[in-house]
Amino acid sequence: MNLLITNYCSRKCSFCFARSKIGQVENAAAGRHMSLDQLEQVMDFLERSGDKKLRLLGGEPTLHPQLEAMVKRALERGFHVHLFSNCMMPQQVADFLADLPQEQVSLLANVSLNREDSAQQKKRVEYALAALGPRVQPGITVTSPEFEYAYLIELINRYNFRRRIRVGIAQPIVGHDNEYLHPSRYRATGRALAAMALVCEREDILIGFDCGLTMCMFEDEEFAILARCSEGFKTVCRPILDLGPDFQAWHCFPLSDVMNVSFEAYPDRTAMVRDFQSKTAPYKSFGCMPECMRCVYLRRGQCTGGCLAHAMQSFHKPSGNAGN
Repeated sequence: MNLLITNYCSRKCSFCFARSKIGQVENAAAGRHMSLDQLEQVMDFLERSGDKKLRLLGGEPTLHPQLEAMVKRALERGFHVHLFSNCMMPQQVADFLADLPQEQVSLLANVSLNREDSAQQKKRVEYALAALGPRVQPGITVTSPEFEYAYLIELINRYNFRRRIRVGIAQPIVGHDNEYLHPSRYRATGRALAAMALVCEREDILIGFDCGLTMCMFEDEEFAILARCSEGFKTVCRPILDLGPDFQAWHCFPLSDVMNVSFEAYPDRTAMVRDFQSKTAPYKSFGCMPECMRCVYLRRGQCTGGCLAHAMQSFHKPSGNAGN
């Protein structure tokens, strides 16, 4: 389960999967934040679920006013803390995290090539990356086949990050307009990802994949490349489980406005997952494009048909189409 502990973020990415939950918040003080008491309830829930990993995101989780107290309490209870961050964090937060045992605290850093950042913003990011180095794994969200990634290799080498890159593709948010990778560009993106894997292998770096990719993105020879040069490829679309500071939970961020439940209505993670699976089952056969309904890989369960948001989007039409 991912915990959205604050709805404030220092960036406004066009593809942001959490856009509908962040809202128009101009500063951290005005944001909505999960409380320490709520965090205790969530850790109780996770322990009942057999899960000792606390995954903190937002917004930008390092801007939560009580982040240090939250992390300390989680470590006291034996949780591993994993933060999803853009690394534009205050220096004191970077120092606090850097002083904690590396095996107890890790980060997935979505460090974008934002050329419009101010000198002060760039300084903050550089300080955090240098301080946190080996506990950081970089990630990238792909919005077109022409995505840039060479800068991630340079950052891994400069700051001694983990030699892994997490790759996700931008998905639509049902009922909203955001920038996402249109399925018509999946095949070209698959070629680019296979080429990226080869380049990264030469640098002793493996890539891994988030959910929502499809089998038809790749040709046979590209699957062979991924088998050798990545952490492995498998199509996945299942309940991620995200929880906001209002204690509303949802299947995943792309479905966050059309599939919400009360966190307190469920005894553990298994019960919540089963409920979401029953609600999404009618959409599973559609896939992300018309060809999916005739696809042998989907019929045999080898492919999930991409992100459910594409199928559900056709039933919840937004005002426009921001896909590439």
